[in-house]
Amino acid sequence: MTGAEPERAPVHRAPATGLTWRFRPGRGSGVLAVVFSQARVPEGRFGLERLFARTRHDCLFLNCPDALWFLECDDQIDAAIEAAIAASQARRVVYHGASKGAHGALLTGLRRRDGAIHAFCPELRLGVPGSQSALYRPQGADPGPDLAALLTAAPTPHPVQVVFGLLDPIDAAGATALAGRQDANPMLHVLRLRSSHAAHDHLYSLNIIRKLITRYDRDLEAMCAERGLIAEDAPADVARFAEVASGLVLGNPDALGEALRDPYARHNPGYALCLATALIAAGRWEEAEARLAEAQALIDVDPVLSGLPKRWRKAVWQTRIDGRQRAGDGAGAECLQRMLMQRFPDGTAD
Repeated sequence: MTGAEPERAPVHRAPATGLTWRFRPGRGSGVLAVVFSQARVPEGRFGLERLFARTRHDCLFLNCPDALWFLECDDQIDAAIEAAIAASQARRVVYHGASKGAHGALLTGLRRRDGAIHAFCPELRLGVPGSQSALYRPQGADPGPDLAALLTAAPTPHPVQVVFGLLDPIDAAGATALAGRQDANPMLHVLRLRSSHAAHDHLYSLNIIRKLITRYDRDLEAMCAERGLIAEDAPADVARFAEVASGLVLGNPDALGEALRDPYARHNPGYALCLATALIAAGRWEEAEARLAEAQALIDVDPVLSGLPKRWRKAVWQTRIDGRQRAGDGAGAECLQRMLMQRFPDGTAD
């Protein structure tokens, strides 16, 4: 994220949980933005802080150890929010977060029922194999509440916007879990995007996030539609991708054959990446390379896919390189490495 260095207010910490927070007074917008950090943000720092520094909002930034994923700290979060509301006298509260932060935004906003929620690529159930939370939370940890059930149990008093990137199997599972259930909560709005799990970064690169947060009065779906980001994928295809990808991660012997037969794997580069990773693990390196080369060609000619976050696009190339190395094709791996460096000469991940 780029932008002016934010004003540094004190960081507070709850010793019992490791939750940290910082309140930054705003400049009279009447909005309190409660911003939850994504994973891998060190203690004492806060995700999206520099992004929100350009707004006029009062901001409460929250972070916690990745092992918690914003569980087990409700009381401390509520106390920090109540103090921020008193200090800001905001007329509106908005909960905002991506990935881990989206989980925090949903948990808190649904519990408190006092503000709108913008959740980008949340995991609706934690600890699923292959998910981000599974990388950081202890094995066998409580998966937390079923957010799909909470979102659709009853109408919420304020709008809830949930965004999923359909190139990611966990996001695809989340979109599937909420498909056809929005009638139970008319305030719930689900956006399915032609993006990865890093959809928030993708939208930031297109200046959509900045427009959204300026006053929180813009139509996110309309802005995404203008850029061709709304996915038209059939819900059945998305559901099948999520199910087959889960089988691939779990080593289900039938999943690989199902993925190879599925025509949707040739239309969704994220599905192709999951399939190729499984093919490499099975020693079927030539098939993996063919699938990844096909996916790369699809990305190259599509203005939306070619604008995906660099980290995701590089992952396709790196998987191709890994496959060549596993196949003992050093020359092929070196050729792909040179092509990677030509496309991404700065060497950065983002």
